[in-house]
Amino acid sequence: MFKVAVIAGTPVDTRMGVDYIEKKNKEFELPVAYPVYMPVSSSCDEQLAFQYSDDETKRRRMDEIFDKAEAEGIRDFFIYCNSLSGAFDFEPYCKERGVRVYTPLQVYRSLGREHKRIGVVAANNLSAYNIEKNLMMTNDSIYVVGSGNMAMVHEIEANTPPAEIVEKLGLKDFLHYVEACGSECLVLGCTHFPYLKEELAKYSNIPLIDPADEMFDKMLSEAES
Repeated sequence: MFKVAVIAGTPVDTRMGVDYIEKKNKEFELPVAYPVYMPVSSSCDEQLAFQYSDDETKRRRMDEIFDKAEAEGIRDFFIYCNSLSGAFDFEPYCKERGVRVYTPLQVYRSLGREHKRIGVVAANNLSAYNIEKNLMMTNDSIYVVGSGNMAMVHEIEANTPPAEIVEKLGLKDFLHYVEACGSECLVLGCTHFPYLKEELAKYSNIPLIDPADEMFDKMLSEAES
């Protein structure tokens, strides 16, 4: 078993990331990854401000987190936050530090090869832009139907029941819109959003994509090599 730092924007989505890895561990006879909880910010509004801050501010905060993790012997970093992974360039940063990193954006590059038209719902429009940019890295003709919606994040942080969120925020209509535009799937472009996946699936005729599964598989493969 190896330690992995779970880094996300807020305490809520960081805890979701830890819970996700613990759930995946149960699928194996023995735990394979020990998740270490490392949130960047104390709230979603603070995290949004952080993501729009200057590069020096973001790097300083990342240095604090990574220094602490590496002092604990951690070499694997699981970025369980779509918008954070778009707001800070983790791959060259981790290459510089000589550690491994797994982000949703890595998954989106492979999705770009597999689809011609894709729906994206993200926490904010900076995140939606970065998801689209990474999809287009492997398919410059892909058509993206995207939306940024912090209201969904706030409701999930408040632990509002999924069915209530879907009704309150008009997400049935949003799914219809994405499908009417010809999307082949919908990317849940925020690690908060799998909280809604089961409820959204009741009203969706297209697959709902959670990038965490491919991130986890990639982490196991590299950790074992």
